[in-house]
Amino acid sequence: MDWLTAVVTPVPKIPHPTGLTDYRPISVTPILSRVAEKIVVRQWLRPAITADMLADQFGFRPTGSTTSALVHFMHHATLMLENNSYVRCLLIDFSKAFDIVKHTIILSKLSALDLPSSVLNWIIAFLTDRTQVCKTTDGRFSAMHPITRSIIQGSGIGPTLWIVMASDLCCISDMNLLFKYADDTNLLVPENTNVDLVDEFSNIREWADSNGMVINLHKTKEIVLHRPHPRRWSLPKSLEGIEQVQSAKLLGVIFQSTFSFVDHVDYVLKICSQRIYLLKQLRDQGLPLQKLHTVFQAIVLSRLMYALPAWGPLLNVELVHKIDGFLKRSFRYGFTNKLITIQPLLDSATEDLFCKMKTSNHCLHPLLPPDRTLNQVLRTRGHSFQLPTCSFNLHKKSFVISCLFKFLT
Repeated sequence: MDWLTAVVTPVPKIPHPTGLTDYRPISVTPILSRVAEKIVVRQWLRPAITADMLADQFGFRPTGSTTSALVHFMHHATLMLENNSYVRCLLIDFSKAFDIVKHTIILSKLSALDLPSSVLNWIIAFLTDRTQVCKTTDGRFSAMHPITRSIIQGSGIGPTLWIVMASDLCCISDMNLLFKYADDTNLLVPENTNVDLVDEFSNIREWADSNGMVINLHKTKEIVLHRPHPRRWSLPKSLEGIEQVQSAKLLGVIFQSTFSFVDHVDYVLKICSQRIYLLKQLRDQGLPLQKLHTVFQAIVLSRLMYALPAWGPLLNVELVHKIDGFLKRSFRYGFTNKLITIQPLLDSATEDLFCKMKTSNHCLHPLLPPDRTLNQVLRTRGHSFQLPTCSFNLHKKSFVISCLFKFLT
């Protein structure tokens, strides 16, 4: 029974919480239980999940990451704008998605997989008669309470259970695109489509109702993406009850409707400037420059480089100069032992991700074009993929297309 008990520690989501909804429950399950669960996932559950169930999911899977999800989003959004004046992007928020999953629903979906009956029975036993206690910051424990829902956050099997849970949530039309990172669900619908955003969202709401999920309409946002200088276009009417915004944060990156990253760069540099204050305190207390540089890389440079391959290729000259100015000041004031600029960081990050996605098992590999057909001997390239034709620079600057042209030699 000890394996079926979790200890939950409430962590505040905001500086001054006033109610239970302002806390994030961090669940800790027994180590031996997590080891056994991961064996079940690796040996049986993961092999039973088909490739099409993972095609639009970038969380809780090998090679998946927020960077990959954002690259996937940028590629398809700019590709849609090749033949459309705008693309409607709906950022859907599910309320406490992991915590309200009904065990009966997830078990019915698991039963449709090619799993041995013994493994399915083990998972049933794992989800049955579970309990949890809440541990406060002063070390006190609440009474034991039963768990009748959730994927069991903090467990070794929970993330994979969520993949199975959300695997049948998909678009009605192949012209539209749904992509997910864990429970973050985002919908792209171009101007010219055979199923509009209203019908696609109705389909998602029906899925949510039938699967016991709740969509938070107050946190669900729509952003209409378009080229920086479109010739003629009109803003589509917003969905009823959904706010239409000019910029939105998606997986930690602030996107603007024109694919400008002014807001994101300003936001990131503000965070980095706040962290420079900590470096100043360490410098004033005598921390050597080499160690200051290590801290600078850990808390400043890592934040600046987050998901850089997704948004970095679309930076304009002004934003590059703004980032470089911050990095030069950091060097001048002695927080780092070498002068760093953003372009080499971007080049290194893009080359690294491009090399990884060329392997067939990478989640971004389907974005690559087919190999070129060689009718004659041509000079050696850095890759064997066909070069696509782009009508607008926006798509040509996106990660995949820019890499195809950049790494020719």
